Amino acid sequence: MRKRAASILTAGAAMGAAVAIAAAPAAAAQQSISVDNPNADGSFEASTNLVVLTDVTTGVSFDCSSSTSSGQIPSGSYTTPADVGDINVAFSGCNGPVGSVTATPADEPYDLVIENFDAATGQSTGYVRDVNVHVSMFGCSFDVTGNAPGVYDNAAGTLTMTSGGTLTPSNVSGCFGLVNNGDELSYEAVYDVTDPATPITVSSP
Repeated sequence: MRKRAASILTAGAAMGAAVAIAAAPAAAAQQSISVDNPNADGSFEASTNLVVLTDVTTGVSFDCSSSTSSGQIPSGSYTTPADVGDINVAFSGCNGPVGSVTATPADEPYDLVIENFDAATGQSTGYVRDVNVHVSMFGCSFDVTGNAPGVYDNAAGTLTMTSGGTLTPSNVSGCFGLVNNGDELSYEAVYDVTDPATPITVSSP
């Protein structure tokens, strides 16, 4: 995930931000968890040098060489599934099968939801909720909406966006059959939390 793939036409793929997150909303046993953000104001920043958005249905991918995320993940106690923070994202250096791509987030911030925490691994699973990003390029535009799953690792301070979830394209215009309304989308990236310098942590009281 740290180097640009020369050709990314396989299933898998990507988009967005920093604390908790692997499978879209699903029934799970409730847990009591605590979130500790070393920043007193609850702020965070994260970045990645590769994001991949794949239309799993058609096998076509779009990639971005840079993405940043910021927002609020305040310290506190929660019961899962828990909305633990707000996320804003930005994308740059994006390309697709027909050239340069513009990805513009709308209706931010998005909610960061933790579904489960595994004390043995120090990992939290969950999703970024209600994602809404407009994607446009030559002869093609569409909206990406839904929930993007991922995993947050306490020790590494990384948020790994994973495949699966409920992301789908809508309002497709043009696109030459590369993307179609209702296709399954996947969004993959590994975001490093750069602020706070000491990782945000999730724990079981």
